[in-house]
Amino acid sequence: MRNHYTLIAFAIVSTLATNATAQGGRGRRNVDPSSVKLDAMTFAQKTFDSEAIDAAVNYGVYLPTDYDAEKNKGTKYPLVIWLHGMFEDHLRFHGRGGAPVLDATIKEGKLPPCVFICPDGGRTSMYVNRKDKRYEDLVTKDLLAHVEKTYRVSTRREDRAILGVSMGGMAALRIAFQNPELFGAVGVHSAAILPEDPNNLPDRMKGAAKQFGLVEVFGDPIEQEPWEKANPLCIAKTLKPETLKGLRVYFDAGTEDRYGFATGNESLHAVLDDKGIEHTWRLIEGGGHSWGAGFQDQTLPHSFAMVGEMFRQAEAKKSGLDGLGGAVDGTGDGKAPSQPDGGK
Repeated sequence: MRNHYTLIAFAIVSTLATNATAQGGRGRRNVDPSSVKLDAMTFAQKTFDSEAIDAAVNYGVYLPTDYDAEKNKGTKYPLVIWLHGMFEDHLRFHGRGGAPVLDATIKEGKLPPCVFICPDGGRTSMYVNRKDKRYEDLVTKDLLAHVEKTYRVSTRREDRAILGVSMGGMAALRIAFQNPELFGAVGVHSAAILPEDPNNLPDRMKGAAKQFGLVEVFGDPIEQEPWEKANPLCIAKTLKPETLKGLRVYFDAGTEDRYGFATGNESLHAVLDDKGIEHTWRLIEGGGHSWGAGFQDQTLPHSFAMVGEMFRQAEAKKSGLDGLGGAVDGTGDGKAPSQPDGGK
């Protein structure tokens, strides 16, 4: 059954398809940030000190264009954190077509004005805590603390979302599953959902374990315990539905993903479905992996729509308008269905 997020997203995908390509999109890796035209948001590169990795960390920040306007001095905005993929950094979202999609979604009112943060999480860190560097703590502790201190953001769970792609998608799911009090929504694309047993890794990844950072993070040979602690599929099997109550979960993957991640994502869908944990799963027929496959046009509108709905409902509740059902969010119940859209 076609879900509400899909209906919202279809209304804007057609206006985004050429926009992302024309403004720093496909096939471009090194883009001058100022060359990406934005109307609803401003973009800047910033740095903060992270105790977790004992280093200065770069990040990109998008703010509403009227963030500094006198009328908004007391406004606290919803927060979105975006986790990049392997071999990427804090500029990848901006230079590969994510920024125009974000801007268009906000202009069309599908996503309310928000603070959108893209931290540099390390090229092959897997966003995992290890002895020398604690990359998960970089996100869940240091980054959140810095953002709350530096920007006018809400600290309410329902006003915060974590999104990501590939390696960052894997981390976003793990962080949301293990810290459900921090975020009200998690949305990921081409997430690196790996086999429960590292011996069952796809041949392409086995042959490049060092290149992909798996040896550095999980040992050589890969150790089962840290592998399971980092793997959303393994974590999902231990979850109790009540633990994630209220968490909105969205994930998608393409049938032609070059790493075969669709298989792991389908397994995650099966586990969550079996446990009765609400989520939205989309298998994209013919879809590839990440930026080069054009996922910014095919899938970002869906996760943004999901997050936008949560933010609007949170604002309506805060304003005393909850209970109006479809008059507020267009659905009547606001729940994300667990059945995939296009997955069967």
